[in-house]
Amino acid sequence: MNTFNRFIVTTLLVLFASQAFATSPTITKIERINVNTILVTLDQGIKPVSHFDVPIEGRFYILLYTSATYYLGSSSISIARTPTAVNPNDNGFATQWQWEEPALTATDNDGLSEITINLNAYSSDFENDIGHSSRDYTSTLNLIWQHDLSITSINTLDTNEGANLEHTLIASDTAATFSIIENTSGLFSLSDTNNTLTFNGTNTDYESTTKSYTVKIKATTGNSDDKNTEQTITANLVDLNDETPTAITLTGDRTIAENTRTGTELGTLSAT
Repeated sequence: MNTFNRFIVTTLLVLFASQAFATSPTITKIERINVNTILVTLDQGIKPVSHFDVPIEGRFYILLYTSATYYLGSSSISIARTPTAVNPNDNGFATQWQWEEPALTATDNDGLSEITINLNAYSSDFENDIGHSSRDYTSTLNLIWQHDLSITSINTLDTNEGANLEHTLIASDTAATFSIIENTSGLFSLSDTNNTLTFNGTNTDYESTTKSYTVKIKATTGNSDDKNTEQTITANLVDLNDETPTAITLTGDRTIAENTRTGTELGTLSAT
């Protein structure tokens, strides 16, 4: 066997071995990463299949549903979404793909914390570096996503009636700036340094009908959803013993005979 033939045989054996031991891409995780974005993670890189006569456009086929409601697709029809690669390599392969999902608005409106998701990337849409397609995937999608930014200072304050109170606002990112977005009572204000919240309680009275006041604060470090967060702060009034009694009166007969036994009731005292 000449050198050229040996080269051909060796190449074929290597190709056969790679095909025999290679596995199809598997989806390892699907997660919600912000208000309307879903991220898919695979155990190996994939990219859209290249067709000679059709532009490259890989699509995922999605169902989102609960036991009673389909929020995306139906029992017989899945909906196509075109995802975007996250940090693809030079050849276009990526282990993470994401897309914007408008259906998440409806799940939020219904107060869902989780939902069943079915995702399929057909062989005609995606493949790994030797041509295998990814597999069908069904799992529970957690709809609760965590803001990258959060307000870490406490949100419940106790303050004496008729007194002012200062509260330092703290966020998980020290670069965050704060603003008041809801101040129904008008008793809250922010300092020039933007992180000191003042409750102007000089005229508050625990004996009035209002015994607590709220304000909604927003922290921000940018324009995207994961760089903004809100917190409602409640200031609860503490009752003080600051009321002087007036109009003391004694009601009753107010007369007593001589030699009356000690402890005999004379009348009833009252005050305002």
